[in-house]
Amino acid sequence: MGQHLSRRSFLGVTAGAAAVAATANLGPTSAFAATVRNGRLIPSDKLGTITFTQRDVPSRIGIAASAALGQAPTMGFLGGPGFPEDPNDLGPLVPLPGGWRELFEFLANLGFKQIEFAGYGQNANNPGGTAGYNSSPEGRANYLAYAHRLRAMLDEFGLVGIGNHGFIPNTWPGPNSPGGAMSDSDYLRFQTELEFASILGLPFMGTGNDPTSAGNRNIEPWTIAGEKWEALNRLTLEWGIYLYPHNHSPAYNFLQDGPIVEVTEDRLTGAPIPPTLVRGESGTRLMQYFLDITAPDLCKLELDIYWAHVAQHQHRWRYDWDGNRVEDIFDPLEQVAKQTMRYPLFHAKDGESTGQPPGVGNGYNFVPFGTGDIDFQNFFANMGAKGYHNPNYEQDNAPGGGSDPGRSLRHSVISAYNMSRLRG
Repeated sequence: MGQHLSRRSFLGVTAGAAAVAATANLGPTSAFAATVRNGRLIPSDKLGTITFTQRDVPSRIGIAASAALGQAPTMGFLGGPGFPEDPNDLGPLVPLPGGWRELFEFLANLGFKQIEFAGYGQNANNPGGTAGYNSSPEGRANYLAYAHRLRAMLDEFGLVGIGNHGFIPNTWPGPNSPGGAMSDSDYLRFQTELEFASILGLPFMGTGNDPTSAGNRNIEPWTIAGEKWEALNRLTLEWGIYLYPHNHSPAYNFLQDGPIVEVTEDRLTGAPIPPTLVRGESGTRLMQYFLDITAPDLCKLELDIYWAHVAQHQHRWRYDWDGNRVEDIFDPLEQVAKQTMRYPLFHAKDGESTGQPPGVGNGYNFVPFGTGDIDFQNFFANMGAKGYHNPNYEQDNAPGGGSDPGRSLRHSVISAYNMSRLRG
């Protein structure tokens, strides 16, 4: 396990940050500004988060909007003076930030610099309002005007947008596209989303999904996906933006690229099974095949480090082209290091081992960055191209719902500090 700060060994500097956060009047000066920067594995200007982690915050009415409406704000716990060394010290109930402006202020105070969006909407009562895509001229104008307001809020707190999980068209300029071409409606929306991303200054625009469904491991749909993503990237690069896919664990399962073979052993246990016909696997992983068939100057990926480790846990055995059961363990670090420039983006997502045997379950549960069992120190120290990558903290289970609406913000405090102290 790599060096990390556990919940109970968390140093007092974070408690100071939590106390600042509890005032809900957070300026852009980092609470961790005094942290020594020599040897940082995540440079200060690369410290990022995806807002899926804090997705409950934009959707609620914030402190300022609550006051304007004459209603009480959402109250919650942001941590007391002993938090999180003492996980029971949640501090007093305080008004919680809501909407983009107050979330950006909070994140900037923790030292975050880069924002990866998981959608652009917020509660319409918050400063800046909201707008979604509409294909009418007026609708498009309103949507792009909203992009300018969102950009102004990023600029106010010294933040930069790094990417977004959003719209990927179903059609593209290519022979294997449905209908043999890109539809007019897809083209209009795609160009509008690219203009929106350009206003925000995003160098990347993407999706939370694979290039194609990883539920189909046959080589043929993945070959078509390569055509699609190259074609779409030619369009996005006209705006200076790369289009990226993202993985869950199935994306690093084995490609079915061989002949039909007869197998007699269970893939997981090796126990005898009745003769069964399956398609053989050479050992190439789905996402590696995608990289192999696409141009490096066109197609880049985002690696979700947590789900890559789940893939290591889950997808350990394959059937070769002769029908033999072969153990073939995936190495997330090796996957990146051998082609590190293809992976400009990461989801820096930690997991605590469940102790499940290989191949059973996910093997990990979501926890704040630096409190789990994924060796981030080794990963970031040895992946190559130090300072090139953009790690964005994500934790799928961070929001605490109505019973603990401050939890995603408390977990952001923990994770920002642990990311900032990673050395190598």
